[in-house]
Amino acid sequence: MTVFSSDDGIDGLWLGTHGANGAWRYARSVDPTLEDIEAAQATGAWDLCVEACAKALYAILVCHCCLDGMQGVPEREHLHALVASSGHPVAAALRALPLSYRATEADAERAHAAVDEQDAALRARLPFELPVIRQAGRHAATVRVTAQIGRFRSARGIGALDWDRSGL
Repeated sequence: MTVFSSDDGIDGLWLGTHGANGAWRYARSVDPTLEDIEAAQATGAWDLCVEACAKALYAILVCHCCLDGMQGVPEREHLHALVASSGHPVAAALRALPLSYRATEADAERAHAAVDEQDAALRARLPFELPVIRQAGRHAATVRVTAQIGRFRSARGIGALDWDRSGL
């Protein structure tokens, strides 16, 4: 078991709240879309690839917001307003995506490259990664990790975290 301390430069309260929320959101919302992007690109479904890239970028933006203290998932209208008005690099990447209904292979490749760049930046911020949820037989490890986070929060009087199982 890895034990984090303040000597590691990790704030335990942040880890049990915002860090855990961001990691959970990544596992629930970003990770599955990365597989969708690969599948769409492999079959030449350029429009679907760009759509999956947009979904991934929305999820990545929400993860960054969770790491910065947001709890839950904003309503769709608020998320669109955030994308339209934010200077965040993920919002800029979303605004730069091509229209999916007439996407070409080059469009899909550019969109995929944008996701890869933003995904790498997000993963550098995550305090830990949860096991992939979507793969058969892998859910138990994720449930154990989230239960441990829940116990950590409870022991410190932080209260329950809204895990929002619905995804984005």
